[in-house]
Amino acid sequence: MNDRNAWQSAWTPPGPPDGQPAATAQALLGLAKALIGDAPVTEAELQLLQTVPACDDAAQLTALTQDIRAGQDPLGALFCRLFHATTRRPEGQTFTPEPVVRGMVNWALRQGRPVTRLVDPGAGSGRYTLAGLRAFPDAEAVAVEKDPLVALLLRANLAAAGLSHRATVLVGDYRELSLAPSAGPTLFIGNPPYVRHHDISPGWKTWYAYCLAHAGLKGSQLAGLHLHFFLKTRQLVAPGDFGVFVTAAEWMDVNYGQALRDMLTDGLGGTEIYGVAPELQVFEDAMVSAAITCFAPGPSTGGTPGTTHRPSGAAAAALPAPAPLRFQSIQAPEELLTLPPGREVARETARQERKWSMLLRGGRPPRQPGQMELGELFQVSRGQVTGLNRVWVHSSAAPALPEAYLVPAITDAADISTAPGQEIRSLDRLRRVVCLPRDPAPLPAAHRRAIDTFLEWAREQGAQDGYIARHRKPWWHVHLREPAPIVMTYMGRRPPAFALNAAGARLINVAHGLYPRQPLTDAQLRRLVQWLNANVSIEAGRVYAGGLTKFEPSEAMRILLPRDLLE
Repeated sequence: MNDRNAWQSAWTPPGPPDGQPAATAQALLGLAKALIGDAPVTEAELQLLQTVPACDDAAQLTALTQDIRAGQDPLGALFCRLFHATTRRPEGQTFTPEPVVRGMVNWALRQGRPVTRLVDPGAGSGRYTLAGLRAFPDAEAVAVEKDPLVALLLRANLAAAGLSHRATVLVGDYRELSLAPSAGPTLFIGNPPYVRHHDISPGWKTWYAYCLAHAGLKGSQLAGLHLHFFLKTRQLVAPGDFGVFVTAAEWMDVNYGQALRDMLTDGLGGTEIYGVAPELQVFEDAMVSAAITCFAPGPSTGGTPGTTHRPSGAAAAALPAPAPLRFQSIQAPEELLTLPPGREVARETARQERKWSMLLRGGRPPRQPGQMELGELFQVSRGQVTGLNRVWVHSSAAPALPEAYLVPAITDAADISTAPGQEIRSLDRLRRVVCLPRDPAPLPAAHRRAIDTFLEWAREQGAQDGYIARHRKPWWHVHLREPAPIVMTYMGRRPPAFALNAAGARLINVAHGLYPRQPLTDAQLRRLVQWLNANVSIEAGRVYAGGLTKFEPSEAMRILLPRDLLE
């Protein structure tokens, strides 16, 4: 296949013919209503169906049914075209391309297990449910979908495919699912929704923390929804079950992903981890790299939290060593269909490694004698999050403010990457960040009037409504940390750029600041900047879809450099 991304359009229908009206949500709902017929639905779905008549175009319904029976998903593709990605993203509604679904189902078939039940969390229009039921003719499916409209598309697909009698569609939250015991293995398969922690309610964050603690695991409430789904799956699986999920790959490296890495090495029973090359943008609606994670809990790693048992003494000595994990990088579209076996990594090695993308590359380069980590010299910290840069980075569109409240700062990565001689020598070229006092009352009257005018404008821009502003007291107080002597970019399609911050510029979250743990001379700082710009490789960071590479502070602190660089 010459076009590496051509496979992404496998389920994308063409637009309407010239002169024909564009499809609407009502038309989509009418198609689903006609296909579902008189089958029972939930109250939430019924309320939607009552708003439209069923489609009565027999030719259209026949063609639609033929496409669905041929393995296509015209309803799901039309839904994605009608509702823009920015509308679907807060709900995690990112649909999976057909080759990825087929490759994951093929992996499940290769396990040689007689699946009796299939569970599809966040089922969407049912791409995994239908493919799984076709692959395992003796299985029944439990498909969980929260959005009533999408659940109707799922029911319509099942009805058209003649599979409704083998599937139970549950309209609700997967985290509330309970399963009856099954007579045979259950296959968990799907694409758990990607929702960032900002859009997860405090109650569910508390649930996540409580369930992790109950399982003897540690975690962060910064975890996205896909980690919640992994945790729920750990609660549901029984020995003999197995599963395969596709998610964003960031959990392999970030701090909040440690909980999932721990689950896969103990409890959930990880077997294979596939990292998809950024060039193969699996999630066409989201600029994230993908990971396909396979798991199969064994008899000593039951899924119920708190039930993991570790024999000791002679019993432990008699047990075989835990099976290794396999790590494989997927570089070509055809590899998504086959998911070839990867390189074995001892489970204990995986447990100790905090950045699993290193295991995809063959392991972390060993630290050589005479080397040290950058973190031994510096604490690396991201710049201040403003919450809304277009408001808090001052511009001509904003009301004027006295200079006392406008702080020169690095507000663009280019401020660092284009710095002459790898050094920021002047504040004159930098933009200003609005830093208002917590209490304007003691200020001169003219200053208070200017601040009031600015804050009224900021409210009109929605500056007080964002996640950061709602958790900041008062919402307008942006506090910039003291200048860092070295600053670095952390996101780009090239290695990070470093610059000596001789002018003492402050920093927002477009870059990182390097704060020394010990006194360093100007000559040492310059030598470090020169060496870092010449030697840091892009491979040390985390690669996202589209080729963007990101260096989190923890990754930057693990950069290896020669110890004699300071001498």
